[in-house]
Amino acid sequence: MLLAAAFLHPAMAQDVPSTEVPVSSAVPSDELPAEGGADAAAGADQPRPAPPPLTDEQLQLIERLDEQRATWVETLKQMRAIQIRYSNGVDRSEEKLEEYGELRDRGRMELNELFKRAEAVFAARSDYFDAASLLATVLDYRMTNSVYEDSYRASKMLLDAEVTMPFLYIMAARSAFLEGHFDEVIPFYQTYVEAHGAEELEKIDHVLASVIEIYRPYWEEELERRAADPDDLPQVLLETTRGPVLIELYEDAAPNTVANFIQLVESGFYDGLEFYQVIDNLLAMGGDPAGDGSGTSGRYIPDEHDRPERRRIFRGSVFMAKVPVSAESNDFVPNTASSQFVIALMPILPKDQTQTVFGRVIEGMDVIGAFRRVNPQEKKEDQVQLPPDRIVTARVVRKRAHDYPVTYTR
Repeated sequence: MLLAAAFLHPAMAQDVPSTEVPVSSAVPSDELPAEGGADAAAGADQPRPAPPPLTDEQLQLIERLDEQRATWVETLKQMRAIQIRYSNGVDRSEEKLEEYGELRDRGRMELNELFKRAEAVFAARSDYFDAASLLATVLDYRMTNSVYEDSYRASKMLLDAEVTMPFLYIMAARSAFLEGHFDEVIPFYQTYVEAHGAEELEKIDHVLASVIEIYRPYWEEELERRAADPDDLPQVLLETTRGPVLIELYEDAAPNTVANFIQLVESGFYDGLEFYQVIDNLLAMGGDPAGDGSGTSGRYIPDEHDRPERRRIFRGSVFMAKVPVSAESNDFVPNTASSQFVIALMPILPKDQTQTVFGRVIEGMDVIGAFRRVNPQEKKEDQVQLPPDRIVTARVVRKRAHDYPVTYTR
């Protein structure tokens, strides 16, 4: 029987390493997409006054931006060189694969820093086209990969500067919701709908717009909970085929579920298991030894979703999958959590939360965004299916100084 989530319906790849961000598309282009931009919004046919000269402070920010871009591009070149040699069979050594993984992770951090420096330049000088182009290019890539962290401010700045590419309104609305700027979500959607029609919105956008007032108090409560969380909560590091993902475990809210997860991690159970279902703007599912939704650890644990300390589902929340009552149902058989877990890519609001949230991703949501999309419901018999991304190794990097016994239901 398939296990399910609450909403069922770059990488060291399996064979050939891939950057997942091709150099040609990852390096910010010289032009913004033709469908909109600062020139289009302001009227490219209108003469413009000459911009004021750059100040020393602005020049310094631009210099730092250019330095970071050069650093990042050099990392991409090194990755590409290893990739070419690997693909041609020249060097497929473990050392080179390890070097590629290190470069991949470094490149991801360098791109995030590049984005921050472009933000700083654009905040100081909104007519600096190169910064606008870079921000828009990265935001477009992020939204394509369901990555929204640290994206609200840049999206809003671009729109305020009349860089009016349509996708920016969607990115701004989604990231505003996820960062708790609930009053700004509907205005962004309204502007988009007025120009393009409500039918162009995706399902997730209709969902987010409809649950703002439900999630507003949930988010306030969650922020208070996070601020009060002790600094010794257990942590588990998933080394995946796309990079590292660090999960913090809510031992105080779901102690038995956390103990079960820690025991499975320490036994090596998760090593090599695939993320067999990854759906844009919804979820990533893993922990199934069968790889098709039917596998378990052989043991089941009691639910902890009804504890007073329970946590709700937000982006990055990690919760247990359970056996559905039927293939068409969003209801679940009680106490059937085992080994499968779900990472929420968006807040998931079931009619009655009956799955245990036992942690959240604190680093690596951009890694998860790079996972290969796999939707078993859309698989066709004659379709070539590339291997899903997987957990290479999982290890506990921090836990409290006590035993973690597990209570099982069967």
